[in-house]
Amino acid sequence: MNIQEWESALKEAKLMDKYSDVIHGFRHGFDQGIPNHNLGPSIPYFTPPNHQSALLAQEKIEASISKEIEAGRMYGPYTHAQLMEKYEFFRSNPLGAVVNGDGSVRPINDLSFPHNDPQCPSVNSFVDKLDYATTWDDFERVSKFLRNQNEPILLALFDWEKAYRQIPTAKLQWAYLMVRDFNGGILIDTRIAFGGVAGCGSFGRPADAWKELMLHEFDLITVFRWVDDNLFVKHQDSSVEMEQIVQRSETLGVKTNSSKYSPFKEEQKYIGFIWNAPRKTVRLPDDKKFQRIQQIKEFLIPGAEFSFKRVEVMVGRLTHVSYLLPQLRCYLNSLYRWMNAWVYRSKELPVPEDVRRDLEEWLSIMLSFKETRMIRNPDPTEIGWMGDASTSYGIGVTIGRYWAQFRLTKQWNHGPEPRRDIAWLETVAIRLGLIALTQLKIRPGKTIIVWTDNTTTESVISKRKAKNPAVNEEWKLIQRLLVEMEIDIVSRRVRIAIGLNRNTLQLLMLDLTKVRHLTSNGSNPKEPSALDRHYLLGYRWNTLLSYNAAVKKYQVFAKETGKVPYALPLLPTDIYEFCCWAGRTAEGSSTQVVTANTLRKYLAGIQMWHTYHDATFPEQTKLKVATMLKSSAYLDVEAPKKPQKSAVTVAILIKLAEVLATGGPFQRALFDLCVVAFWVMARLVELTYNDERGPLRAQASLLTTDVQLGLDGSHGYAQLTIRGAKTANPGEEQVIHLRRLPHMLCPVLAVNRRLTEARANGTQDNDGSNSLFGFSEPGSGRQHITKPMATRALDKIWKTYGFVGVSGHSFRVGGASLQRALGMPIELICSRGRWSSDCYKLYLRDFTDDTLRSTIALLDQTRRSVARVNEETSYSRFPLYTLPPHLVIQPTTLPPCDRVPSVMGRLSGHR
Repeated sequence: MNIQEWESALKEAKLMDKYSDVIHGFRHGFDQGIPNHNLGPSIPYFTPPNHQSALLAQEKIEASISKEIEAGRMYGPYTHAQLMEKYEFFRSNPLGAVVNGDGSVRPINDLSFPHNDPQCPSVNSFVDKLDYATTWDDFERVSKFLRNQNEPILLALFDWEKAYRQIPTAKLQWAYLMVRDFNGGILIDTRIAFGGVAGCGSFGRPADAWKELMLHEFDLITVFRWVDDNLFVKHQDSSVEMEQIVQRSETLGVKTNSSKYSPFKEEQKYIGFIWNAPRKTVRLPDDKKFQRIQQIKEFLIPGAEFSFKRVEVMVGRLTHVSYLLPQLRCYLNSLYRWMNAWVYRSKELPVPEDVRRDLEEWLSIMLSFKETRMIRNPDPTEIGWMGDASTSYGIGVTIGRYWAQFRLTKQWNHGPEPRRDIAWLETVAIRLGLIALTQLKIRPGKTIIVWTDNTTTESVISKRKAKNPAVNEEWKLIQRLLVEMEIDIVSRRVRIAIGLNRNTLQLLMLDLTKVRHLTSNGSNPKEPSALDRHYLLGYRWNTLLSYNAAVKKYQVFAKETGKVPYALPLLPTDIYEFCCWAGRTAEGSSTQVVTANTLRKYLAGIQMWHTYHDATFPEQTKLKVATMLKSSAYLDVEAPKKPQKSAVTVAILIKLAEVLATGGPFQRALFDLCVVAFWVMARLVELTYNDERGPLRAQASLLTTDVQLGLDGSHGYAQLTIRGAKTANPGEEQVIHLRRLPHMLCPVLAVNRRLTEARANGTQDNDGSNSLFGFSEPGSGRQHITKPMATRALDKIWKTYGFVGVSGHSFRVGGASLQRALGMPIELICSRGRWSSDCYKLYLRDFTDDTLRSTIALLDQTRRSVARVNEETSYSRFPLYTLPPHLVIQPTTLPPCDRVPSVMGRLSGHR
C-alpha cells in the first residue's frame, strides 16, 4: 500500500481520525486477536500435515506460494530447527483448497484445526468474532436501494485483486499463522489468511476507508461491498468513469482484478445475481438456474446417498436462490433437520422422505418460475388486507375498500382424518386474498401485510408450514401463487376480535414504516410489539411524525460522527455533541444546522424515543442543554434568515392553465389538482397517492366516492373527505369545503372534470370508487398522481418560466395569502387550512395595493370570460389563452361579481 498517499487522501477527506487505525495497520500490521500462547513447555511447535484437498491441488498451491514468496508476502521455507531459534513456540495451520467460481484454486489456511480439542485449542478458538464485525451490503440492502430509485442510474464493478493478500498482519502474531509446504518446510505468512476469524474484519476496515475515499473524490451515489466485490452506482449524467476509479485506487496501492472489473452500464452481476437498474429487475445468471435444477435432480435419484459436506453445499446453493424466491425458504427446513440429525458426518446417508418432498417442490417451481423478477421491496406494504374465518359460517376477506364473503358447504370438513379445521379455513382465507389481489393487479415486487387475529395463522405465515396435512397442501398452492405473482406476505397481529369492521382496522393498521426511525432501538431496527403499537396509538399521528423526524436527525448525526452501531440509552456526551452538531456554535456549524427552537423540539422527541424503548434518558443534561440552546438562539438571531417560500398567485395559476390544460391526460389532471390545492390550502400529499397504479388504500387515498356535490341556495359546492391528513388523529376524517366560483379557476369545476373523466375512462371499483386525481392513458389502465410525479412536473414549469422560490407547498401559501388579502377572517382561514396553532402566520404573504388590484382584475377577467361562455358555450373568446374542449362547461346562471366582497364571498369553503 502507498501509505503516504493514503494519509494524504484521508486528511483531505477529513477521515483521518476515523481511520487512523488503518494507517497503523498498514505500517505495523493488523491485529488478528491471537494472544501469546503455547501447548505446554514440552511442545515447542505444532505443525500438522495439510488436508487432503490441498494435496489434490498441490501444483496450483505451490505456484501460488512461489508468487507470494516472490512478492515478499511469505518468507521461507524454514526448517523446524531454524524457527525454534527465533520462536519459543510456533504453529502452522493445515492448508486446504476450494475452487472459486471462475475455476481458480484458493488456498485455505484452516485456523480452526484441530476441532473441539481442549488439549490443543485452535488459533480461531482464541479470537472473538464480535471484535471483527463487518459492514457488507447484502441482497436486501441492494434491493431496497434500487427499488427506491426514481432517477436513471448506472452500475459498475470493481474487484480487489487478492484482497486479503494486500493486508498485512501484526508481526507479533506471525508465529501462529505459519503454513507448511509439501516438502515439510515451514513458511511465515505475513498477510491475512483465508480461514481466520479476524480475516473479514481486518480487511473490512481498509475497505471501508477506501469506499469513503471514493465517495468523497468522485461523483457517485453510493458503493455496495461484499468482501472484495464492489458495486459502484452513479447518476446517468455523471461524468465519472471506472478507469478514473481504477487509476486512483492503484495510486493508493489497491489493485483490481481485471477479469472482474466492469465499466458503468445498466446491468451488472453482484453477489451472484444480475441486477438491471432501469428496469428494477434481478435474476440468476443464465447458467445458474440450469445448474441448480440438475443438482436438485441428483438428490431425487432413488437410492442415492450423499455425504454431509455435499448436503451442506446444496443447502448453501438453495439458500442463495431463496433470496430471489423467498417463498421457498420454508422448503429448506427439512434439509437443516437432516443435517442436525447427522451423527457420523463421514458416513453417506440416503435422502429422508420429508427432504425428498421439499426438494420436489423446489424442482417444480425452479422449472416453471419466471426467471427475471421485479426487485422486491423488503419494507412491508400496508393495503388494509385482513381475512377471518368461522367454522359456523365461512370466510371473510377485506382489502382496502374491497370485501368478499364465502359460505361453507355442509361437507367442508368431511373426509379422512385428520380433518380440515379452523387452521385450514384461516389458510384458505389467505389464498382467497391472493386471488383477489391478482384481480386487482397488484404490482410485483411487494411484500404485503396480512392482518390476523389468530395466533396460529400468524405463526404459520411466518413458518409456511403446520402439523396439519391439509394446511400444508394449501400452503403449497399459496407458495406457487406467491412465486407467480412475484410478491411475498408477512403477518401482523390484531390483538382483539374485531371481525371485519373497517373503521377499527384503520385505527389499528397504522403505517408504522413511516416512523421506523422512532421504533428502532438506536441504530438497530425493531419490530413494534402489540404493546408498542398500543402505546403509539396514544399520540396524534402528526406528533409521532415529528418525533420520528427528531430521531432521524440524531441517526444522521450518529452516522456522520462514527457512533454507529449504538443502542439506547444515550450518554450525556452524546446529547451534548448532538446539540453542538445540530445547533449553531461560534466555532462553526455543520451542514445539518437547525434553529435552537427546532433543536429543542428534537430533544423532546429523543426523550420520548427513550420512553418508548424503556430506556433512561440522561436527565442530568437538561440544565446544561438549556444554556447551550440559549447560546445557539443568540447566534440564530445573527444568522441570515432562510428565504420564505414564494406564493402561487392567480397569475401563476393562469400560466399553469396555459401549460397544462392543453396537454395530455396527466397534465389535465395535474391542473385540476393544482386548482383545488390552491383554493382549499391543501398539502399536495393529501391530494396525491402512494402508488402510481393498482388498488388504493381507502384509509389514505382521496377517492371519487369521497366527493359530495350539492347546492346551497343558488351556489354549487363540493365536499372532499380527506383521510390520513398530517393534522388528523389515526382513523380521523377531515372534510374540505369548496364553493363554486364564477371564473375559470373554479375548484368545483375542477372536481367535476375529474369525476367525469374517472367515470368515462377509469377502471372503477365495485362501489364505483376510483382515484379522484388520476388519469387513463390508452392501453395502460388507470394511473394515480403521486406526489413525486406532481412535484417533478411542476418543478420543470417553475424553472422554465422563472418562478423563483415556488414549490408544492406554495399552493397553500398562495391560497392563504390571497384569502387574507381579500379580507377573510383569520378564524376562517385557520379552519379551512386546518391550522390549530399560530403556524398559519408562516404562510401569509403581504399583498401590496397594486398586487391586490391586479389579482382582482385577473379574477374579473376570468369571471367575464365565464359570463360569455354562458351565452356562447365556448371558451374561444377567453382573452388570456385558448382552452381545450375538455374544459368547456355547460351554460349556467352566475351571480354578478363586480366588487371585492363578492369575490371573497365565493371563495373556497365560504359558507
